[in-house]
Amino acid sequence: MKENRAVFYMIFSVIAFSIMNAVVKYLSTFNVYQIVFFRSIGTLAFTIPLLLKYKIPILGTHKKLLFLRGLAGLISLTCFFESLNYLAVGTAVSLRYTSPIFAAIFAMFF
Repeated sequence: MKENRAVFYMIFSVIAFSIMNAVVKYLSTFNVYQIVFFRSIGTLAFTIPLLLKYKIPILGTHKKLLFLRGLAGLISLTCFFESLNYLAVGTAVSLRYTSPIFAAIFAMFF
């Protein structure tokens, strides 16, 4: 039963991210920073209840690393949404999913 739930969530995630990418492509008349802001607010709305439920500190225990991760995520999301303005959706998504390759390469150095 749990395997079926996991598959359902994976399929739901793929559909949700596909819809989000299409909507961001459609909203290309808006500033990319506005789109990033409202997507982040949406993520925050889902995250805060989980943090409160499991009693996880909102600011974390390693504040500097958390800040750097947030900054990297902000830059990544901004670049991705900006790429949706200039590239086809498939090309932009394909480029975004090359990040694990670069993460593995950078991990050797860090």
